[in-house]
Amino acid sequence: MTRVYKVENDDATARAPLFPSCRLVLAIVGFFMFVHLYAQRVGMSVAIVCMVNHTASAKENETANTDPACAREVSNTTTEDGPFNWDKGIQGHILGAFFYGYLVSQIPGGLLAEKYGGKWVLTGFLGLSTLATLLTPLAATFHHAALITLRVLVGIGSGALFPAMHAMLGQWAPPMERSLLCGLTYAGSMMGNVIALPMSALLCQYGFAGGWGSVFYVIGLSSTLCIIVWILLSSSTPATHPRISEAEQSYITRTLKAEVSDEKISWSQVPWLEFAKSGPVWAIIIGNFCTDWGLYTFLTNIPTFYKEVLNFDITSNGIYSALPFVGLWANMTVSPIIADYLRSKRILSTGVTRKLFNTIGLIGAGLFLIGLSFLDCSQTVLAVGLLCLAVTISGCVYSGYFVNHMDIAPQYAGTLMGISNGISACSGFIAPQVAAELTESRTRESWQMVFFIAAGVYAFGAILFCVLASGEVQPWAVKNQPQQMEIKVIENGSPNYRPIYRPRLSNGSLPTDPMLTETEKL
Repeated sequence: MTRVYKVENDDATARAPLFPSCRLVLAIVGFFMFVHLYAQRVGMSVAIVCMVNHTASAKENETANTDPACAREVSNTTTEDGPFNWDKGIQGHILGAFFYGYLVSQIPGGLLAEKYGGKWVLTGFLGLSTLATLLTPLAATFHHAALITLRVLVGIGSGALFPAMHAMLGQWAPPMERSLLCGLTYAGSMMGNVIALPMSALLCQYGFAGGWGSVFYVIGLSSTLCIIVWILLSSSTPATHPRISEAEQSYITRTLKAEVSDEKISWSQVPWLEFAKSGPVWAIIIGNFCTDWGLYTFLTNIPTFYKEVLNFDITSNGIYSALPFVGLWANMTVSPIIADYLRSKRILSTGVTRKLFNTIGLIGAGLFLIGLSFLDCSQTVLAVGLLCLAVTISGCVYSGYFVNHMDIAPQYAGTLMGISNGISACSGFIAPQVAAELTESRTRESWQMVFFIAAGVYAFGAILFCVLASGEVQPWAVKNQPQQMEIKVIENGSPNYRPIYRPRLSNGSLPTDPMLTETEKL
């Protein structure tokens, strides 16, 4: 009898089905968690329009666009002023307060999830932001300082979710399914924009509690229900899930055995210095910052661009502001399937796949923005189309840098996400401020500069990521962990798989001696 031994790191034929599976349920419920995260985030952007008394700035609004070619008849309908007399400075602090809190909880969120498990970290932090959202109408009627405080709390609760979910997916997502599971989960963030923008506008006009108050009550109550479902259906690791099948748990454990450990990580054990010295880590940080520069430019300035350059009315503005994020959500769902196919079929390596999708997302979006910068209100259909294409194609980065934390250091994916997303959150302050300074004249030429700068930042991020990124687990991320290998045993035409583990050297590197690669007669 002859047995053929073949060493393999991951064999597609040994997979547990994705549908139905507990890891797919985790991704779907996570999707709705991020829908509510972003609904809480952008709801204020719409609601504040209904909350503020705009009478004082009416004359300014009437002369905002002086281009005679863009002059349009103004509807006889009037917009009722809100109850709060907040100037531009106070409004800016209310909208910016979210990012103050968002910065604070990024790294702690990842560390806590790695130490105590992502399920309860996500529950606690989204619970905090949900409570703050429900209390927002009361705080607004009390004083704007109370409202700002609650928006900081919403930011703190929101900031921990991305790193905490990354830590969970690092424990749940097999290497060849990372793009798909991460893309499905995080696509909820863009769907949150798609749902919350028009819904908030409708609630402002037709809702209860003065209209604007219903925005926060509806989002808060819906978030509460989502958290309850999350508690019932999720688990921090496959080993602690009460309903997971033995086959699925074995598959996940086997594919991740070489990359993650069951031991809890203390904060003193995190290789902070290695993070700072690692080129692949810096590739992720740079990719994250450059992507967020464009994303925050879109999130905060699309409605203003529509108003000042394309001269859209309020109703059209709300619909068209959500439209680009429909495309982004769709791309975040489709691109990971393509990326995982290329990797699983070994058409491209993990590193090349990440670089390819990251480059398509950043360079493609930059080119569409450059084209958009030359259009005006006489070409509204083309302008909206190019903007939708720019935002849509940028979703490719979610199969690029965005999942690369789990490629290079799945054991520390949450902490690395906290670091990169925390640094990148600074673009939430910088990019909108740059746009505001450049567009004081409210002309197409001024907006052209905004889009050129965003395109340049995109190109910088794409180039640096290609130079520095890696798709391999870094030695410092797996020190003292064995490398998991598989022996494929073919006997009488039936393959069996036996996991074996190769001890790593003291510096975390792999031994160079060959494994079983030859046919051996028994």
